Amino acid sequence: MNEQPRDPDPELDTAFYGFVASDPQPSGSEGKKRLYFKAGQEHHDFAADGSRIKLPTTFHDVVAFRGAAESGEVKLAKGDWFLAIGRTQTSTNPNTGVESTEFIASRFGHDLARMNTEVGTPRRRSQMESPDRQRPAREVAFEPPVQDQPEHEQPARAM
Repeated sequence: MNEQPRDPDPELDTAFYGFVASDPQPSGSEGKKRLYFKAGQEHHDFAADGSRIKLPTTFHDVVAFRGAAESGEVKLAKGDWFLAIGRTQTSTNPNTGVESTEFIASRFGHDLARMNTEVGTPRRRSQMESPDRQRPAREVAFEPPVQDQPEHEQPARAM
């Protein structure tokens, strides 16, 4: 076999967890898709008695390109909780001199703990199905499988 040795270290990138705070704005031409939106991150701290204290929510720029932009455009809407893998990039506006940081996402996914999403199905079932469509009836009863029974008992064999 002519296999290349695998790198034992996993791909490590920066992760972003938050919610979509603005409507995602797709742009770009064919082959150079771009997606931009503002994302919010909730922050918490622990008090001396162990209770959680909610800190102010921070807002950040999230940008995606090519395949991640297409995926995000289909998957994400304002108010959705998501997870993203990518990297941060700092840039300075040449006109104002203001420095800003944006998160460049390479992958998106919903936070399944906070979203009502089923894997392998459209995210918004109510928007995908027409109201007059009849759903097939499902049987609720469970019938155990039939097992073949021997006609008579076999004696146990000693070892």
